[in-house]
Amino acid sequence: MINFLEFIVFIVFCLYVFKTAISYGIYEFKNQNKFGGVTVILFSIFSIILSVVALCMA
Repeated sequence: MINFLEFIVFIVFCLYVFKTAISYGIYEFKNQNKFGGVTVILFSIFSIILSVVALCMA
């Protein structure tokens, strides 16, 4: 079982990576690569959901 501090550190790290991925997705979307931007955004949302669920199940 993980403790509360590890959970908070993991969530903060995930949110930082999520923000960076969303920023890159928006950048790709604005530069006429709409498929790439949407793909990056959807993949980052899916990854965040799976990582939080996996951490809660551990």
